[in-house]
Amino acid sequence: MSSRIILHIDLNQFFATCEQLKNPQLVGKPLIVGGDGRSGIVSTASYEARKFGIHSGMPTFQAKMLCKDLIICGCDFKYYELMSKEFINYIKKFSPLVEQVSVDECFVDITDSYKQICNGNIDEMLFKIQNGLFEKTKLRCSIGVAPTKFLAKMGSDIKKPMGITIIRKRDIKSKIFPLPIKSYFGIGKKTYPKLEAIGIDTIGKLYYALKQKNTSVSNILGNMCDYYIKELEGNSDDVLNTTIADPKSIGVTRTLSSDSNDQLYLNDYLLNLAKGVIKDLISKNLLTKTITICFKDADYENAHFKVTSFSKSFNEPIDDENKILKSTSELFYKSYDGRLIRLIGFSVKNLKEKHEIVKQLTFDNFEQNEKEDKTKMIISELNRKTNSNTFIRLSDLKKK
Repeated sequence: MSSRIILHIDLNQFFATCEQLKNPQLVGKPLIVGGDGRSGIVSTASYEARKFGIHSGMPTFQAKMLCKDLIICGCDFKYYELMSKEFINYIKKFSPLVEQVSVDECFVDITDSYKQICNGNIDEMLFKIQNGLFEKTKLRCSIGVAPTKFLAKMGSDIKKPMGITIIRKRDIKSKIFPLPIKSYFGIGKKTYPKLEAIGIDTIGKLYYALKQKNTSVSNILGNMCDYYIKELEGNSDDVLNTTIADPKSIGVTRTLSSDSNDQLYLNDYLLNLAKGVIKDLISKNLLTKTITICFKDADYENAHFKVTSFSKSFNEPIDDENKILKSTSELFYKSYDGRLIRLIGFSVKNLKEKHEIVKQLTFDNFEQNEKEDKTKMIISELNRKTNSNTFIRLSDLKKK
């Protein structure tokens, strides 16, 4: 069976680029996107800011100490989401098999489509994707090309900005093994120092230690050892998650550009996701009875990436944006425990079509509804006789 051809396309300094597109005067200047103040976190740093040692996940107050001329931009999620849609729509011209994993990155399976595009010339297709995206949106990207998602992801990180890295199985030892252990996608900030402490400072050393069943390594990585071997031999996942969403629910999940435990940032990010879902809900003439939020843990200690979810149900199906957003925020602050998060999601469930909803009159409210109907009939008759709209209910007058 022939290998798949998987691309991982990663937008370079996406949030910072978006801010520079909005305000060209920011081009070439050290800037960060994120929160300000003692609790603020750097979400994205421009390449000019990175020269000062500033990076994603760094507290903003530290970044300001490193660069006195640093420009701080707040997050404009609506604009970033708009640019992200432009990005994904452009990529889908090259293949229908696209898995968006965050606002600024996606996997693409071009195994079949490259044969119809650019006469089967993969190099030409890759440059067309990269340069065409820049011409259309002014967004720059790096591309990793490999037979698996893991290797493609590793490849896109090797050359930035505007890099293209092809990794075949035969290239793993020469291109992946020399890389520092901290660059291994899936081995986090708490785990790689432990590996370095026992002499595992490159990915190659990790592989050979795993093959030799080194107990010091297995004690650190636990039951993930066999999976890491699979990844480093080019035999891990090559199937994209492109399934159509469950029609009984509407939702979205996004991997953050950097792990965060900034409550204000996470809440704002979540509400922005919710707004998009609510817009979709309303456009489909649906009502929801249940909202759900989810978090993926960024504690890489055992590489389990635990996902937890929390839900709230309403007394009756609704599509009221303000009520849903208020409930979402309340649910977030009630359930969030301050841990580091790498992914966040929002969904609406228990959906009903509007025309299916019939008001259920109970014995308690039957008489009230009957009185309201009689009042409406009397008012209508009075207005008909006077040929005017003079008579209205007091409650309607208050609304006006």
